[in-house]
Amino acid sequence: MMRQSIQALLLLTVVFTTTLAAETISQHEPSLFDPYREPARPLAINSGWTARAQRAANTAPFTSLEAGQKPSSPAQLDPLGPVSPSNPQRLTQSFPSPIRQEDSGRLHSRWSPNRAHDQRLNAVQNDVRFYHQENHWATAVAVSGWDLQLRGLVMTKDNSASQSLVSNPSGSQLTTRDADLDTAGGFEASLSKQLANDKRVELVYWGLFTSGDSAELHEPTGGFESELDINGLSYGAGGTSVTDAVDAAQDIGLARGFQYHNLEMNWGGSTRSDQIELDYFAGFRFFKASEDLSLSMDEQQLASQGDNHLFGFQLGSLLHWQPSQQLEWHVGVKAGVFANAITLQTQFRSADGFVYAGDQSSPLNVDSSQTKDDVAMLGQIDLGFLYRCSDRCRITAGYRMVAVTGLALPANQLAQPLQNFTTSPQLQSNESILLHGAYVGLEYDF
Repeated sequence: MMRQSIQALLLLTVVFTTTLAAETISQHEPSLFDPYREPARPLAINSGWTARAQRAANTAPFTSLEAGQKPSSPAQLDPLGPVSPSNPQRLTQSFPSPIRQEDSGRLHSRWSPNRAHDQRLNAVQNDVRFYHQENHWATAVAVSGWDLQLRGLVMTKDNSASQSLVSNPSGSQLTTRDADLDTAGGFEASLSKQLANDKRVELVYWGLFTSGDSAELHEPTGGFESELDINGLSYGAGGTSVTDAVDAAQDIGLARGFQYHNLEMNWGGSTRSDQIELDYFAGFRFFKASEDLSLSMDEQQLASQGDNHLFGFQLGSLLHWQPSQQLEWHVGVKAGVFANAITLQTQFRSADGFVYAGDQSSPLNVDSSQTKDDVAMLGQIDLGFLYRCSDRCRITAGYRMVAVTGLALPANQLAQPLQNFTTSPQLQSNESILLHGAYVGLEYDF
């Protein structure tokens, strides 16, 4: 009896196992590891079926975002949607649920549509597409081209300290401010390149060029009085006093010229969020401020030219705010401490030669060439906007201020007695300038 019970139990086990295997094993069954992540290949298809399905998902085009926008997560990618026969990169069949239940309550295997399965499959495919697109963006940044910027500048110089030169009998004065820099035109050109890992390098030049300014006082009867200390100066073979020559002059003229040049090479990086990007950089900067002054009194002419060569390192940042796809606002700050190599030349001549101090036997000519090394500071602020005409072309405009301290300018040297230029001239390098004005330009990527 016991033996028959054991045989019956074994027979029942075999029958149950065979029935269960027939119900769960099918050529249409999905993978047993994750039935919703990847469909199992049919048993009748060769082993390359799954690889082709994965390759089709990996190479699916990125169609979920607008041009130029970068997804921040796979959730921002749209599902691939139903597959059309004309698109060979998409899968040629959907993957419905393998389980259905008959009216009798018995489970059977077949393929049928299942929305949850499609959503899970789209999530898997979006993961693959997102990380593939991440690599695409990194590669695009690494091979970015050059960015060329051309701008026109219209700037003026804030009035510096006024130095009185001469006055006429009626009380009118001629000062250095009567021939100051009103408006100067120039241009700016920069060439930059975006490197890998959000790094950037740029080369910038801008300059202001002007023919200068002039002023004049006319007095038919003479009687001018010098506001400069010209005591002890004479000219000509007869040793005529310069004071007498100024008093007899009928026309006093002043002419001044200005030129400013700027060259930078910066290297830095950037960090960004949804609408804001911050560029930070450090670099080398060279700035040259040149001014000349000429005061003519009939046959006498006092001429002075000063050049300030600033060179050193600077730090800066540029903040971008992009409220819309086309429009961007920016504000930038640059500042640095620089070495200033100063040269100043001063000459006082007449029709008979140099004006001199002392007597004719041992004249000391007013012909001075001075040099000095000092420390200067330079700061710059830019505020403007940028409008994108296309992916490559942009229009920009804004306002700029450049402040420089620690300069030696010709007008600032005339407060001392002019006789000092023959023996021990004192080079003053405590002058400051403020350049400010508008810029407008064009940017292009190539």
